[in-house]
Amino acid sequence: MVRIINMKKIILTFLIFFNLYLAANADVLPYYINSLRRSGVGFSEVKSPLVMRREPNLEGEILETLHFNFKEEKTICEKNAQKCEIDEVFAAYSKSKKIAFLTTLDSTEGWNLVCFNQSEMPVCGWVEDEKNKYYTLSEFFDKFGKKYGLYLFKDLQKTDKVLYAAPVKQTNSTGSLDMPKVITPWLIRGNWILIKAVDFQNQMKTGWINFRGSDGKLKLFVKF
Repeated sequence: MVRIINMKKIILTFLIFFNLYLAANADVLPYYINSLRRSGVGFSEVKSPLVMRREPNLEGEILETLHFNFKEEKTICEKNAQKCEIDEVFAAYSKSKKIAFLTTLDSTEGWNLVCFNQSEMPVCGWVEDEKNKYYTLSEFFDKFGKKYGLYLFKDLQKTDKVLYAAPVKQTNSTGSLDMPKVITPWLIRGNWILIKAVDFQNQMKTGWINFRGSDGKLKLFVKF
């Protein structure tokens, strides 16, 4: 009995440390509707060092300078000499793809208003578009969705998985995305994406899916 209890403790300790290791080294991607705390107009692909200013010009006060490095064994970011975990900051972050995105709230000529995604005390500031390219949601899903594919958020309702014959809910349904293995976008119209998908039974499905709710929250994301 004592051996069994000790073995359980060893296994539990191993799992705790293993999960901590994965959390420290894993990429950052949203998997639930509320994973992205802020709804924006798109995403900006940001580069390090990232200088965020109060106003959209080079004379604007610097609010924050963010450093991050894809090559580090344990990737962390550094806000004004204070360390922070990547999942507190980025909307999406991939070490293997060497790509990082922040939610974009607004865009003006040459400048994007970005925001740390998960911070309880969010930092929002203007960054130069020349160094940190802004993509509208349509551009984001078109470019990166076609390259890497898409995935649905895990907490979607069944009605959110319905495919339609046209980009309006008043048309006929062409099926539903139940446990899809592959989702590839074809066309994007407003808040709708025409996709082709392969489900767990290797059946091909096509149709329009609404990727953004009336509250502005996304229902799917790029599979970086």
